[in-house]
Amino acid sequence: MKTIVIVLSCIVACCLAAPQGPRDPNEVQLVRYLNNQATEHEGGYQFTYELSDGQIRSESGALKDVGEERVIIVQGAYTFVGPDGLIYWVNYTADENGYHPVIGTGPEGGIKPGQDQGIDPNALKSLVG
Repeated sequence: MKTIVIVLSCIVACCLAAPQGPRDPNEVQLVRYLNNQATEHEGGYQFTYELSDGQIRSESGALKDVGEERVIIVQGAYTFVGPDGLIYWVNYTADENGYHPVIGTGPEGGIKPGQDQGIDPNALKSLVG
């Protein structure tokens, strides 16, 4: 009898501890995630994530020899929906000469759901050598 009471108490405790009702619609969820540190280019990387609130970010990078130093060449994009409901986006590159963004609004630019931002192989060849 004592065992039955203990087991029933555990079952009731588990039921009460379970989440109640639907999830908060404002709770942002991870929709997609990619992280690849082992690309065909030495020192390269690529990552992408998408969130349920419309935020998407993707970036890739590779090492480049500049004189006697190695620098990282980065190409990426991110998109998000602002509080005003507009889509904001930034496409960017970064290299030994700094950060170079192209910024805009609207659905025509930025990164789209399901896309990954990769370094254009032709651009990579010209940059890395």
